[in-house]
Amino acid sequence: MILSKIAHLNYDVCGVGNRVFQYVEARLWCEENDYMLSHEGIPELNIPREYLGQSQYVIERPQRYLQDYNLYSEHLDKIKSWDCFDPVDESEINEKDLVIHLRAGNRFVGKNALYSPTSENYARALDNIEFDNLHIVTNLKKYDEWDEQDIMKLVDKLRKNGGDGEPAEIYEKKYPFLTVDQALEFTNDHINFFNQYNPNWVSGSVLEDFNYLRKFKKILFPRSTFSWWAAATGVAEEVYVYGPWAPHKQRTNGWLGETNYKGWKSWK
Repeated sequence: MILSKIAHLNYDVCGVGNRVFQYVEARLWCEENDYMLSHEGIPELNIPREYLGQSQYVIERPQRYLQDYNLYSEHLDKIKSWDCFDPVDESEINEKDLVIHLRAGNRFVGKNALYSPTSENYARALDNIEFDNLHIVTNLKKYDEWDEQDIMKLVDKLRKNGGDGEPAEIYEKKYPFLTVDQALEFTNDHINFFNQYNPNWVSGSVLEDFNYLRKFKKILFPRSTFSWWAAATGVAEEVYVYGPWAPHKQRTNGWLGETNYKGWKSWK
């Protein structure tokens, strides 16, 4: 069938994981409704812009609607086959180690930390998982104890450049930052806890981190749509997703912390 109808996806300004939700849902919708998908791409993951001219339909979906694991459960094999998700090389698959995605940034210096798992949460989860070595993929760039200056540099960077899908003005004017002492305690508590395991710390580009997560059979993560999609499109057979997910937000259909795909389990 020759497709002539064009639907254009209007991305929200948000992080990579949320934009993947938008892209995947829009592409599935277009395939089911005989439309060609026009969109601006997700450059961080090398998903290219495909602007196809004037569209007959504009796709805009509320983020809370898209974050419903039921929308994708019947399409996982198809989604994994798309050329935008590089196949994992069999020689690089890691079967016995555990990888954790530790999203830091605004989650360590902002009041989001109040709704994020603590080191005690991680300790309980790790006690119930069998693994050889620990790998931690993170946007932290320093893996030993931080000081006040490190925290202030991160806050200043967010205020000047934005981060985690949000523009600088969000952090400049109204972002609810923790005090320096609170952020320092939260950050060092996590670093000191994980360093007990002598982990392999990994901090590459967005694409490099995404594909690194995707090659593990065992993956654990807190609230992160980025790592949710890494688990869903990779080779993972044991997926530990943070059950409370966003305890400060209203629950929605298909709550991601309760994703019931084969091999997925909640932790808290």
